[in-house]
Amino acid sequence: MEEQSLGIGLAFDKAKQSTIEKKLNEEGGGYSKRNLITATYQFITPLVASSTTKQSGPQQKSYVNVSETGDSMHQMVRELSLRSEQPVTAHHMKVVVIGENLARSYKLEQILDQNLRESELRPSCLVLISKGRASKTLETKKAGEIPAFRLAGIVENAYRTTRILPPMSHIKVESKIKSGSSFLMQKVLSADGQVKFAGAAVIDGKTHKMTGTLNEEELEGVTWITGKG
Repeated sequence: MEEQSLGIGLAFDKAKQSTIEKKLNEEGGGYSKRNLITATYQFITPLVASSTTKQSGPQQKSYVNVSETGDSMHQMVRELSLRSEQPVTAHHMKVVVIGENLARSYKLEQILDQNLRESELRPSCLVLISKGRASKTLETKKAGEIPAFRLAGIVENAYRTTRILPPMSHIKVESKIKSGSSFLMQKVLSADGQVKFAGAAVIDGKTHKMTGTLNEEELEGVTWITGKG
């Protein structure tokens, strides 16, 4: 336990190298690749967990975010092993957020293929679509708050409102894709360290890409009609 980094959240965006990635490349740490996608991992490490227990304050974070840019999920996970001595585990992954621009450009199965094949990541892990960069939904300014847990917690509020869709897990996304039918996925907005569930993304049953959106009122109408609100 003390030697592992527990992955609890993951965000996928169109490629945009982080500052540290650029600096490492400038120092000669790069290799030949097509930068197509950026994955941001949210970790709870033993050091973070212990320091959070012992200390509190506006500067203390309960998590660590690490971004990696590359061609595929498989490649980026291997690249992380060159930057950290602690093996990454996904057994406790709570949520995966996909940026809207990426969801419009690539099929969902292309984005989630490694996750669906990975035995470590549980099929119950939730999937959301973000407006703007997905990595921003894994940030907060509130001391002690863990963004991935916050997102998973908001999903559980579906019984309180008709503007939150039923939880969409990895296994449900895979089932929807195989059915060939269009479906909705919950959208999340982020601003200044805060998030809000607002509307839905429309996933086309033929292309498996995001093709449109529903605003909050339209989503509420759908949940009333379907009886799932």
